[in-house]
Amino acid sequence: MEPAQIWISEPDRLLHVVASCVVFYIFIIGLTRLSGKRTTGNMNNFDWIITVGIGSIMASGILLRNVSMLDAMVAVSALAGLQWLTTWGTLRSHRFARWVKPRPRMLLRNGHLLGDALRYERITDDEVKSALRKAGLAHCDDAAWVVIETSGELSVIRATGTSGTPEPDLLRPVAGSVQDLRAETDDRGGTRG
Repeated sequence: MEPAQIWISEPDRLLHVVASCVVFYIFIIGLTRLSGKRTTGNMNNFDWIITVGIGSIMASGILLRNVSMLDAMVAVSALAGLQWLTTWGTLRSHRFARWVKPRPRMLLRNGHLLGDALRYERITDDEVKSALRKAGLAHCDDAAWVVIETSGELSVIRATGTSGTPEPDLLRPVAGSVQDLRAETDDRGGTRG
């Protein structure tokens, strides 16, 4: 490839790139409207993978001569369809949801950092303390819990008021919560305490 070809493209090629961008822009807007807010909301691992995949396929359809726009649109539609089927499956099967999505995990309980959970999630205590500051808390003891959610965000629950005793179902899916520890004890043949 000559140096001039690196910087200058044929006019018909540039027109193709611009037209492809317009077509894909309209297509993705329509697709996200059909698939709902989840597509563009806070992402968990699975959503992130789909988003990266769609971006890569779109780029291929726009820039690569040997990938037609229709090929790329079909591939993007297939990925969006797989995401829809996966979310449909997670709503109907807890086992499938656990297989597809990571569980939220307790990182701090009653003001105490949970070292094993921090190491498992590869989160530093400084990151937890940053989340506490963002929540307006000055001390670890001011927090009842800090949970890393499936999206990777850290949720901070204050230790004051009624938040000290959670609604039974609120922490059920959270790994390392009191409910989770009780369920593990029950599974091992222990008694509920």
